Amino acid sequence: MAAAVAVLPWTALVHVHPPRFFLWAALFCAVWNVLSWKALGEEFRSLVVPRRADVLWGVALAGVLYVGSRAVLWAMCGGFTEVLCEPLTAIYATFGQGSLGAALALALVIAPAEELFWRGAVQQALRPRLGRVGCAVVAAVLSSVLLLVFREPLLALAAFPTSLAWGLVAEWRRSLVASMVSHSLWDLLIVILFPAV
Repeated sequence: MAAAVAVLPWTALVHVHPPRFFLWAALFCAVWNVLSWKALGEEFRSLVVPRRADVLWGVALAGVLYVGSRAVLWAMCGGFTEVLCEPLTAIYATFGQGSLGAALALALVIAPAEELFWRGAVQQALRPRLGRVGCAVVAAVLSSVLLLVFREPLLALAAFPTSLAWGLVAEWRRSLVASMVSHSLWDLLIVILFPAV
């Protein structure tokens, strides 16, 4: 329950984006990781044991999601329309900073915390009622709706397909490793290394 409650202040922190955001985010997500780990339960903790195939699938999925994201952003900001140019510029002005600290926070603490909560605790709770595909779909919808509630439409737009892909790969691989690797690498690519603006 505590992990589920923590998603609200986490989303509020993303929305408010205070000074030194990545420091505050890393500290918050370190605690959220512990809460989600406890919520996951003993029987599901084996989902985070790394296997080489899961790591490789995670890297491959990150590449596919990055290329797909860049294609959509190109199409919606300069390619076919300008509709996303202003919100995209605002997002990168807020989050885009290429510092080593931001990269480490994203890859080692923030992305794993989101995966441990959404693909771990949430999907594990939903799976008995909704099945493997259903739990991934509902978790992706919930993460996007939460961002919309906090008035973050561009983040919600990015969250649905990425969350769905990470949820499905977690269900297919029966592991959180592929989704954690993919999420961490995608964040690094889209925010730090090769941003879209």
